[in-house]
Amino acid sequence: MVPATLRGLVPRAFVALGVALVAVACSSAAPPTVAPRTSINALMVTMVDNAGHVLWDAEKPELAPKDDADWLEIQDHAIQIAAASTLIQLGGTGQADMGWIRQVGWSTHATAMGDAALAALTAAQAKNLDALVKANGALVDTCQNCHNAFKPALPTEGIVHQRPHSESH
Repeated sequence: MVPATLRGLVPRAFVALGVALVAVACSSAAPPTVAPRTSINALMVTMVDNAGHVLWDAEKPELAPKDDADWLEIQDHAIQIAAASTLIQLGGTGQADMGWIRQVGWSTHATAMGDAALAALTAAQAKNLDALVKANGALVDTCQNCHNAFKPALPTEGIVHQRPHSESH
């Protein structure tokens, strides 16, 4: 029998314990599994390569950003590359994709790509062409280092850069 002085506390203690257990269960729940829908190569060619060329083309005097709309376009493409740096860590449908993501260094290269893209985003937000050029150099370096380590032969899966570059990107 529970003493009268504790009767009100016992139900509250069970409620508190239940709430705590639910909170722990929810906080330790695994994130949902995401199934890749394209190959890493397709993502790299159609998203990263195209977006990268917009950033790199900004270094050409005739394609340098001239107004807010141009800087906004650079921001958009930098965000695409930053997002892709996360997506390529999930794997893909290509034959080599799941092996790549399990290798030492894959995540490091993907993170470096994202860091370079975020530096480009910051530069574009500040409308700072010198900082964009520096970020672009970091992006080129990380792309080359990753390709040297994981994909020295181009193209794979028969997918290559498909769009001509123009002022409209």
